[in-house]
Amino acid sequence: MKRNRKRSKRMSVMASRSMHIGGVLVMFFVMVLVNLLASSSCSQLMKSIGEKERQLAKLENDRARESARWDSMKTSENLDRALLKFGLSMKYPRADQIVRMDSHGQPKPGQLSVARAARRASGVSHTAQVKARKVR
Repeated sequence: MKRNRKRSKRMSVMASRSMHIGGVLVMFFVMVLVNLLASSSCSQLMKSIGEKERQLAKLENDRARESARWDSMKTSENLDRALLKFGLSMKYPRADQIVRMDSHGQPKPGQLSVARAARRASGVSHTAQVKARKVR
């Protein structure tokens, strides 16, 4: 029978060392896998950030171009051309048609347009006419 058989110390030390080395190798392998996964996700994030930055630059360029186009449409020549295109005839108001208001919502005193409106309301139709003189 085998009851008095001794185990050698050398085998147990060898098994212990190989277990330690195996554990270190497994930990190293796990660390490499985690590093590869993190690197992959970081590269995907950098790629998507680059795409978003390009999209933002394109949209900013489009906004600047549309802003310039809108500013060019607001010039007086282009506004007049657009009004004529749609059959509208608009002119700037004359001096006697402009009413300037103060901060309390009341007309400022001494305006020709206010005087004409008051005379029209009271029934008087004769007021002083303002005519532009030609400069020679």
